[in-house]
Amino acid sequence: MSPKPEAVVGIRWRVETADSVQDLVWSPDGRQLAVATVSGPLTLVDSVTGKVDQHWPGHAGGSLKLAWSPDSRWLASSGQDGCARVWDVVSGEERLQLTAGNAWVGGVSFSPYADLLVTAAGKELRAWSLEGQLLHSIKPHNSTITELAWHPQQPLLASTAYGQVHLWDWHNPATPGEQVLPHSSPLLNVRWAPNGWYLACGGHDNSLHGWTWPDAGDFHMGGYTGKVNALAWDHTSRWLATADGEMVTLWDFGKGPPIGHRPHDLGGMLDTVRDLAFQPQGLLLAVGDRSGVVAIWQWHIRQPQQLWAGVLRGGFEQLAWYPYNRLLAVGGNDGAVVAFELKC
Repeated sequence: MSPKPEAVVGIRWRVETADSVQDLVWSPDGRQLAVATVSGPLTLVDSVTGKVDQHWPGHAGGSLKLAWSPDSRWLASSGQDGCARVWDVVSGEERLQLTAGNAWVGGVSFSPYADLLVTAAGKELRAWSLEGQLLHSIKPHNSTITELAWHPQQPLLASTAYGQVHLWDWHNPATPGEQVLPHSSPLLNVRWAPNGWYLACGGHDNSLHGWTWPDAGDFHMGGYTGKVNALAWDHTSRWLATADGEMVTLWDFGKGPPIGHRPHDLGGMLDTVRDLAFQPQGLLLAVGDRSGVVAIWQWHIRQPQQLWAGVLRGGFEQLAWYPYNRLLAVGGNDGAVVAFELKC
């Protein structure tokens, strides 16, 4: 029998933001949570108290993505005003406004390995110094860039678009190397395993596609009933969670890509899944669906156990685990952001 919800989870704090939550990202040092909203405003929340530390107008037309610098000093945001912006979280001032090359700036990411910021707008990648100098502009993608992901140990950036994953080697920002991994359909997302051995993508063709690294051997798992719209690795790189519609599946990479093996299914109580994530150093998987349900499973016992499911006032949009403990931030389409604290 599952524990009663109140026995395993409590609310640390709750904040109301301007509009539906578009993105949630904890700072690497764990001190603050950054929130982007659909209408544009950005909010910075203290992780302990829930106090609003900073509030910025964000992007006209709406904000899209957030990214923290590795030292937690700068917050980058992208939006529908054609710009990426960099904010000083200490002074509260806007430090940089970067023209990213398209009215829709769908991606922004700091390099974990150098003072480098990458923006994705339409088919174009641009690399910037933290002083705002344009270092390089790349426009080889055959369609809109859908997501960016850095390799966990190397200055290697993956970018996804229609039918391709581009791998960019940023050892030298002036002349980045490129490798293309082809696929037959549009790719929605990309995730490196924490050990750097696997690169996984979900696509419109109702399948999971990926590559082993560094040999770039490809693997493919089908059988989904819809497009694979969410991916998450656990910290050991053994488990890959995926979502297509109502079903969440877990693939076991303990002995390599599980080609020809059946995944573990977690489903039956969810509406369309919008987001999922493993606890950074723990054994829990959190999943949120369109109706507002957030479910948490404990996986180390080899059978999924629902620890808690709660309903926001509105529908669910985003979730993010705190880097160092049992806090889980959840954002809704009514602008509510709730930090839940697990007691188990």
